[in-house]
Amino acid sequence: MALDDNSEPEPDIAVVIIDPFDCATHHPTPSEVYLIIDVADSSLAYDREIKDNIYARSGIADYWVLNVGDRQLHVFREPAVEGYQSEVILGETASISPIEFPAFNIET
Repeated sequence: MALDDNSEPEPDIAVVIIDPFDCATHHPTPSEVYLIIDVADSSLAYDREIKDNIYARSGIADYWVLNVGDRQLHVFREPAVEGYQSEVILGETASISPIEFPAFNIET
């Protein structure tokens, strides 16, 4: 994913718009990203404190971090230059829908 000239993070899962004529030479840009998910065990602090700020500054509207150790889903929304304005932590019995797919309900 190409966020700017100096940043191309590699999320564990990215739901993006695909251009079948340009996918071989083109990395998705922020405007083409619906959802990013990182699966975190040893990388939890990095994903929640570094990557979240990178994604927020780039305008990624929906960023999720699956905290494997604590069996929680951290949902970051409302991106701003200084970071996400909303973080919700969901437990094992919760459910959520991606912003771009509100009819698609996912149980955690």
